[in-house]
Amino acid sequence: MSRRNLLVLLPVVPALALLASVWLPFVNAERLWFGMPSLYVWVGGWVLVLTPALAAVEWGLFRHRERVAAGEAS
Repeated sequence: MSRRNLLVLLPVVPALALLASVWLPFVNAERLWFGMPSLYVWVGGWVLVLTPALAAVEWGLFRHRERVAAGEAS
């Protein structure tokens, strides 16, 4: 698997964490983390991780398109 294909899989981890949040007992419980409900903190944290992951994918694909246009990539 090429490095570019692995880069596309980068946002999968935060997306799965967001989808699984309602089934994780330590997240979906009546307790507070940092003074807020644990589910809010969990989702907010993964959203903050997802944004740079998507930016990295976009940056990597953009660089690949530039190399292909320049005739450098195989």
